[in-house]
Amino acid sequence: VIDLSTIDPVTSAAERKVYESRGIAFLDAPVFGTKGEARDGGLWIVIGGPEDVYKKSLPVLEPISETLHYMGVGGNGTKMKLVGNLLVASQIVSIGEALTLAKKAGLDLTKVLEVAAVADFKTPIYAGVGAGVIKDDYEVNFPLKLMLKDARLIQAFASRLNSPVSIAVTTEELAKEGVDGGMGELNASAIVKVISNRAGVNLSE
Repeated sequence: VIDLSTIDPVTSAAERKVYESRGIAFLDAPVFGTKGEARDGGLWIVIGGPEDVYKKSLPVLEPISETLHYMGVGGNGTKMKLVGNLLVASQIVSIGEALTLAKKAGLDLTKVLEVAAVADFKTPIYAGVGAGVIKDDYEVNFPLKLMLKDARLIQAFASRLNSPVSIAVTTEELAKEGVDGGMGELNASAIVKVISNRAGVNLSE
C-alpha cells in the first residue's frame, strides 16, 4: 500500500501498523505539487518505509513524479511533507504581507514582483502567487480549507516535539478567517486576500 495523502504522522503510523500486522507492506509517500503537476507527471514525492519496498514501488511512482526522495524509515515521508508545507505557508504569508505593505507604501506591484523574480529571495511561490494576486485570480489548485487543515496538522506535529512553529499559528489564523469568510474553496493564496483585506487595500491591478 502506498499512501500519498497528507496526514498526521501518528495516523500514518497507525495505518502502517495495521497493514504490516496483516503482512502488507506500507509506504507513506505524500506529494508536493498541484493538480497540474499531478496531471503532467510532475509531482515531487517524499517516501518513508522499507527501502526494498520503495525500490519495488518505482514503476508506480516514477510515472507521476518529477523527483522521488526516499527519506528513510516509515513515517519520514509524512514528517517531511509537514516540514515542506510549513515552508510553503511561510512563503504565502510573507508574499501577502510584503505586497500589502508595498501597496500601502505606494509602490507599483508589478515592479515589486519584477524585483522578487530576480533577487536572492526569489521563489516559484512568490512568482506564481504574486502574479495571480494582482490579477485577482484565485483559481483553485489547492483549496484554502486544506491549508487550514495542514496548518493544524503542523502545529500538532510540532507540539509533540516541543518545536515552535509561529508561521503555522499565523497561517491557521489567516486561513480560518478566510474560510469563515467564504473563501474556503478558493486557492490557498486567498490568504493574501485576507491580509490585504485587513489592511483595507485591493492588490489587483
